[in-house]
Order: sequence, then structure tokens, then C-alpha cells
Amino acid sequence: MAVLLGVDAGASRTRAVVADGSGRELARGEGGPGAMRVVGAATSAAAIQSACREALQRARLEAPVDVLVVGAAGAGREPERTELEQALAALTLAGRLVVTSDAEIALAAAFGEAPGIVLLAGTGSVAWARLPDGSRARAGGLGSLLGDQGSGYDLALSGLRSAALAAQGFGNATALTQKLFGQIGADVERLPQWAAQASAADVAALAPHVLDAAQAGDAVARKIVEAGADFLARHARALAHRFNKGGKVAVAFGGGLLQYRNDYRQLVAGRVALLAPNTEPRMEPLDALKGAIAIGQAQTT
Repeated sequence: MAVLLGVDAGASRTRAVVADGSGRELARGEGGPGAMRVVGAATSAAAIQSACREALQRARLEAPVDVLVVGAAGAGREPERTELEQALAALTLAGRLVVTSDAEIALAAAFGEAPGIVLLAGTGSVAWARLPDGSRARAGGLGSLLGDQGSGYDLALSGLRSAALAAQGFGNATALTQKLFGQIGADVERLPQWAAQASAADVAALAPHVLDAAQAGDAVARKIVEAGADFLARHARALAHRFNKGGKVAVAFGGGLLQYRNDYRQLVAGRVALLAPNTEPRMEPLDALKGAIAIGQAQTT
């Protein structure tokens, strides 16, 4: 029976799964950041290789497998896909290699070939739709400088800014001050030095603390989280307008933040239902790796 590898390469980490030809999962592995727009092809390929090796070791298998499907953030355009394909081909992880975007494997995991919207929030944020005619549409995904509203990076950066203002007497008192400063081991005087050296993933890693503070009743954190959820919902609304009227548009939620934080996913889903009445949020978080394996299965038929 065929052996398949599926990979989801994101800005904070790279996940891999090995499965047999029927799609039955055998093992998983993880590597470092693998998003093309963040680390480039060589580093992305190394992270993918590391995650695949760990998954294969746990499954007591060896490369090359039959098919490797990689969904990488930042690989939506042909030049980036080709660059990553070339870097991965040299590693001989599989007899057949498919490189696509993280959006494509998320859509496959959520809907197969059917239309719908996936709303992804991890380190960054983006929404993708497969329209009824099979074409794709995107909202967001412009990166931390121009976009990523509602993402882990966005929540954490807003939290850090609010904590710094409060520490200097410019903003409202917030539990985030001690929570975030304690986590990074810096006070307001040393915060600029930490920020200058921090990666987007380093900042985004603080988002759970902002969500925890909001859950505990901190007003500043709650305002940040509600604003993030509202903007993510507007991503889905922007795409929902592209669908034919008269039916409900399925919306699925993925990315590390929405996949693992049920409280945030529930909040976002509520805002989606309110702002886009023609949608039908699916509360079960999607696992993009299942989409990668489904694409791999299609390659073996």
C-alpha cells in the first residue's frame, strides 16, 4: 500500500503527518517555521524535512515515500512554489512531490472539492474561498505590516502596546503589563530591545496570554480580543458576498489560534454569523494536514 506524507508549513512551525494509502494516519512530526514568505525556500525545506523525518521515525518508516504534499504559507504564487519544489526535490523525500499553498490544503480538509470559506488565524490571518465555479478568492493575508488583523501576532502586538502604555501611565491599567513583561523577561525600559530582536512568531507566541487575560475579565485584553474577532469576521463577510444568494455558505476555522483556542473560535464564529447572515459557521476546527493527505490520495489513483 502507498505511503503518503502531508505537510502544513506555517510561520511559527511546520507539521507533518504520515498516512497509508487509505488515509489512515500513522504518526505526526513537527519542525521549525516553514512559511515561504518568512524564511525562504532553503529554510522552509529544512523545516519540512525535519518534520517529515520525525513523523517517519515515529511510524518506523523511511523516505522516500510515494507522495509528499506540502501546503506552505507564502507559496500561493508560481515563483515561490517552484523555488520550494526545487529545494524539496533535492531531499528525495518522496517519489512524487506536490507543493501548494496552506490555503489549498485547508480548503481540501474543510470541503473536499465543494465550495466554502476557510478562515485561518495563526501567526498571521487570511480567509480563502472556493467559489461555486471552482475559482479562488482571498481576503487578508497581507502580512504583519499591512494586515494580519485578528491573528496571534496582531493580538499579542496590541497587548504589548497596551501594556507598555499602561506601564508609562498613558493607558488604562491592565493585567497584561505584568503577564506579558514577565513572559518575555523585560520591563518597559528593555521592551524596545526585546522587540527589535523578536520575530513575528516570538510576538505571536504571546497571544494566548492576551486571550487568557480576556477570559479572566481584563477590560483592555477583552477589547483587543473582541476587535480581533470582529476583523476576522469581516474577512469572511468580504468573501461571502461573492457567493450566489439564496443558500448558506459554509465557513470553517483553522490555523493554530483558531484550531486550539476554542474560546476565540467561538467568539469569531459568533461574529461571522452576525456580520454575514448568509454563512453557516462550522464549529469543529479543521486540520489542514487531512487536506494534504486527501490531495496525496488523489495522486495515487
